[in-house]
Formats: sequence, C-alpha cells, structure tokens
Amino acid sequence: MSDPLQPWIVDELFRRGRYLYPTDVVDVIERFHGVAGPGVPRTVVRRYVAELLGQLGPRAPYTVERFERILDGRITDLDLWLPDALYEVEAGRVSVYPAHWHRSLGGVRDPVRYVEVIAADLATARVATPDAPSPPVPRQILIDAMMVLGGASRPAAGGVLQTARLDGRLVVEPFQNPEADVWVADAGKRRPAPTDSTATVRSTGPVGPVERTGERDVSRPAERGVGRP
Repeated sequence: MSDPLQPWIVDELFRRGRYLYPTDVVDVIERFHGVAGPGVPRTVVRRYVAELLGQLGPRAPYTVERFERILDGRITDLDLWLPDALYEVEAGRVSVYPAHWHRSLGGVRDPVRYVEVIAADLATARVATPDAPSPPVPRQILIDAMMVLGGASRPAAGGVLQTARLDGRLVVEPFQNPEADVWVADAGKRRPAPTDSTATVRSTGPVGPVERTGERDVSRPAERGVGRP
C-alpha cells in the first residue's frame, strides 16, 4: 500500500497558488512527507500534483503530464546546488539537493559541516578565486537542508545552530534575523561578502516564483483551504 497523502501538505501546496512550480512542490514534499531514502519518489510527487489539479478542476492550468514535462526541464546533471534546480538522486527519485549533498550530509546533525558543504557549492557557482573567503550561507537554506538531510525538526535545527554560534564555531549575523548569513568562524579570514542572487531563497505565488521575505515553518500553514475553488 502506498503512503497516504498528507492533507495539510496538500493544503499548503494549494495555498501557494494554482501554478505549481516543480521545484517548490518537490521542496515541500521532500521536507514534510517523510519518505525513506534520498529525495522523493516521482510517484509521490505525481500523486500530490494529481490531487491538487483534480481539486482545481476546470481551473487547473495544465495536466499532470504537462507538469511532469516541466519538472523534467528543471532536472540538471550538475552535481552542484543551484537555487531552482532539481536533481535525479536515484532512478525515479528527485530532490532539491544534489546527490553529493545526500552523500556528504545524510544523517549529519552538525551545522558546521552543512555550512562547509553549502558554502563550497556557492563559491563554485560564483566562480570564486581559490584565495577568496568562503561565501556565507543563508540561514534559511541551512535550516531547510538540515531538516531534509539530517532529519532534524526546524526547532531542533535552530537549536544546534544556536549552540554552534555560542560555542564560537559559527558566526550568524544578524543572529536574531531569520534571513541571517552564516559562516564558519575563522579568525584568519576576513568577513565574507553578503550573499547575492546565487543563493536566493525560492518560493512561489499565484503567478510563479517569488522571493521569500523570511523564514516560515510550512508545517503550520497560515490558513487551510485558502484559495480553494
């Protein structure tokens, strides 16, 4: 028997608008549906999308098959994290994170290791020079990765990040801001430059992707049923 769909995940995806952005759909399902193994089976993604489109009825912008073609267009062969890309981490399984993140960070709870791996990809995407300081990691990207790859809840991930900051292993600035930058503390390096669009945190609205203005725990949707026909 297949895993049942989680009604609140359906509600959350519905709330984000009828134009289902594939990366955003996979992001929510991967964080909160709870499937074993790296990534999410495409069959699970298809079932959520079919449910949403079925509820939209004549207001559905496209078919399930059209959605899957759009999803295929977002899959990259690069083993490098890019904000809006999708990755086939195993046959029939997709993820918002590249396979090497799953290999390096699967089950890891230490936020310092996450910052090292994520910052390395951000530096590569920026074509940074070898002697340049590591770019900072946006806190929201770090927390989301710890939830998916480390199996931590959002409060638990925030707690270990706070501990690492207090221990002096990580710098979080401004530390009370959900949009803070995070980097590994190293007195021998200058403060990293602020993050740029390479690390933009994605979200989606009724007319497509928009930039998130802050960290929100989608495990507690604001209103169920908002936007339903």
